[in-house]
Amino acid sequence: MKNEELDHIIEKSFKTEPDFHLSANFTRKLTLLVTRREQWKTDLREYLYLTAILILLLSIGSITYYFIDKDIVMRFLTFITGNAFQVVFIVFVLNFILFADRVLLRLLFRRWNRTEV
Repeated sequence: MKNEELDHIIEKSFKTEPDFHLSANFTRKLTLLVTRREQWKTDLREYLYLTAILILLLSIGSITYYFIDKDIVMRFLTFITGNAFQVVFIVFVLNFILFADRVLLRLLFRRWNRTEV
């Protein structure tokens, strides 16, 4: 394609109306979509960091008690292994409550409160 033909096509495209039209609130919808997606990632990352910190604190506490008094840790481990189902259920419920508070409720409130026209 020669430069003259290209110039002619560019001039023609600037003078004519495009065949498509964007809605008046296109940028608002696009911004809300991108914001929601990024906020979901941020909320999930915050939940994972908080969970990792809680596990780390429990581990440090257990190791500290192990070095101070092994008997307490051994009785605690015996209790956990003796009541494994109940302990796993309680940990699962508490983890779900944390997940719902940090991620799901924020997601639902943002969806209900969207102000799209």
